[in-house]
Amino acid sequence: MKKILLVDADQSLLNKLGKRISKAGYEVDAASDGSGALESALMKKPDLIVTNYHLPLFNGERLRAFLRNNPTTTHIPFIFLINADRSHDEVLASIGGDRDNFLVKPFRWQEMEAQIQKTFDPQAEKPLPQPVGTGVEGSLSEVSLVDLLQIFGLNRRTGTLFLQHKEQKGRIHLEDGSVINSVLGETTGEKALYRILRWQKGSFRYSPGQANVTRNIARTMDALLMEGMRQLDEWDSLVKQMPHPGTVLRLSKSRDELPTNMRPVTQEILLLMEFYSTLEDIVEKSTHTDYDVCQSILGLMQKGIITTSAGESVPVPRGEPLITGEEAITIHRILRPGEGDYGDYHWGKILVFSSSIELITLFISRISEDAEFKLSRDNFSNQEIINSAFGGMGTLEVSENTYLQVFLLPSSKHHLPLWQAFSEGTVGAFFLEGENSGDDNHSLKAVKSFIENNLKRPLVVRNIKESGKTPKQGTEMFRELFRRILDSQPAGEVAQQ
Repeated sequence: MKKILLVDADQSLLNKLGKRISKAGYEVDAASDGSGALESALMKKPDLIVTNYHLPLFNGERLRAFLRNNPTTTHIPFIFLINADRSHDEVLASIGGDRDNFLVKPFRWQEMEAQIQKTFDPQAEKPLPQPVGTGVEGSLSEVSLVDLLQIFGLNRRTGTLFLQHKEQKGRIHLEDGSVINSVLGETTGEKALYRILRWQKGSFRYSPGQANVTRNIARTMDALLMEGMRQLDEWDSLVKQMPHPGTVLRLSKSRDELPTNMRPVTQEILLLMEFYSTLEDIVEKSTHTDYDVCQSILGLMQKGIITTSAGESVPVPRGEPLITGEEAITIHRILRPGEGDYGDYHWGKILVFSSSIELITLFISRISEDAEFKLSRDNFSNQEIINSAFGGMGTLEVSENTYLQVFLLPSSKHHLPLWQAFSEGTVGAFFLEGENSGDDNHSLKAVKSFIENNLKRPLVVRNIKESGKTPKQGTEMFRELFRRILDSQPAGEVAQQ
């Protein structure tokens, strides 16, 4: 039996016309607006869509554009119903197409019946074969990401939206119509989402189903899209005022001269400048959105707090990758990641033990040289983390979907309950030793016992001195830890994975 989807905001017409079509021997499904029609078409794959062109939320042309760009629904023909009290010359011109027809309301049932029979005439051109699959695919040049998110929000969809623009690939996870997680490379949250919103071209694929991801977006869909559109409207103008991405930024005032009660994004920028030099690096490493970071940097430049050195170049570090494929496999095995195409992030921990503010600051300086390490926002919004030697330092990327949180813990053995509470997922640890290592003996003994005996993980003891700084010292520390992790695994287990 042929399936016909009937779409109109007029409930009495839906009921009357639906009964006529059903009596004529067709299976009927009905929807009252564009979003409901889209959901029904994607899930039930009708053989024909009879729809009012002037639908609530978005019109019939937008509905057709979306379905024609989805391989599983591109073959479905349309019969458009046009309101007689509207000027429809422009509408008729936009309908076009050999497969699609129209009727002007009011119409007689005989006219509708003739149109349906014409559509299903066996002598007519056969529809294109329908590809196997239940997903939704299309082009962002035909259907914008904002429209997609509005549609999925209205229909309270749960699933994953995969997007690609040139070499860039992103993911947006939805739950019950809300965006809960967004990823673009190593960028996550609203920052990733607003970057993807700037894509005017590219492709998308939607896969329904729950994904086991950590929520990194809290705003409602409406608030998220409103803020995204605001940033989009102002982005081009803001970028024109910014210096070249490779420009070196310098702080022109001492820390004592800086204003108090600065916004979190401004505090983050000033601390990032202790570890990174160029505008591009600071924007990339920041946890705030590109728009907020650039706007804050521009404000600091206008106030004379930040100056630029466009001609100064910063060497790009070259060398071996931070982690080898064999080490990455070992980390994956330790964390026991799940399976799946679009799988989820797998998180672990590298614990760092120290109670010295000086050593912690030096350690952050060393590891910040590594391109795979991203400082945590907590370091910027709450300086007490460094002062108390407790909290997240940042994140180290091991592979495309596996990350390790570098987590700071006080080294005194009196904090054993704290160690136990925050040790889940630990793959290894550092102990930061001062110049007078004898002072740390008791703490080191306790930490070593906890890490190596209780957790069965390797511990790297490092003495960090400002005078002893060597290039890429942070990278070498991470590599040493990963070598210890590899050596600590039973022989042959890695090869079996």
